Amino acid sequence: MSTREVWQRRLGPLYGGAVALVSSTPWRWPTDVADDARSPGWIVALGVPIGLAAWLVAALARGAGLPDGVAVIFGLAMLTVASAAIVERGLGEQVLAWQEDPSPRLPVAPLLALVFTTLIRAVAIQGIAYNKWWMVFVAMAVTGRWAAVFLQALGDPVPPHDEARRSLVATQAPAWLTAAISAGAAVIVVVALGKAGVVAMALSAIAAFLLGLEAQRREGGLSAPVVATAAAIGEMLVLLVAITS
Repeated sequence: MSTREVWQRRLGPLYGGAVALVSSTPWRWPTDVADDARSPGWIVALGVPIGLAAWLVAALARGAGLPDGVAVIFGLAMLTVASAAIVERGLGEQVLAWQEDPSPRLPVAPLLALVFTTLIRAVAIQGIAYNKWWMVFVAMAVTGRWAAVFLQALGDPVPPHDEARRSLVATQAPAWLTAAISAGAAVIVVVALGKAGVVAMALSAIAAFLLGLEAQRREGGLSAPVVATAAAIGEMLVLLVAITS
């Protein structure tokens, strides 16, 4: 019996979570799971522990005596690390792909996009009260991943070669599964943000739909960077909604 089959037998229904963990986080697994189907449900569900890990780092930094404004930025850094920088890397690649005249020496546009989004996140997170940090971090991670899965449910499957590395690419979900995942994500985000969570989810869905249309027009379909860009927009919208609610 192969190593993969051993793990499938040991983990049972949790094996899909292991595949999603390896494919969308820095986690290493004792066996190669690159060819296994990536469950969209697990991709979204992993947003909860990732968000909690970000909050834990921020809380520890605050407990160590760092100012709240600095501690919460440590949390943002952990959010990036826990997702293997998939969102940030994909956003940069997508901006570069859409750049009309990319520089052969220095990819200025992707750098500016990453700096700009990082600054917005860093400044916006300062307006979140400490007792809401964990809720906002979880809502950001879950909504970002949900936006990526929702976009893939709307469009054509991502080419197989885009699944070879860590990404938010998942198996295309049927309508009933997409609805179930959306309902689960909505419950988590509404618990975290209250009624404002509905607004954040709606805006993320609209943004993902428009992004998909643009990707179809420019590239003829979805790709791993487009999916990551949807996640980046979803995370940003949650943060902006949270500070205005």
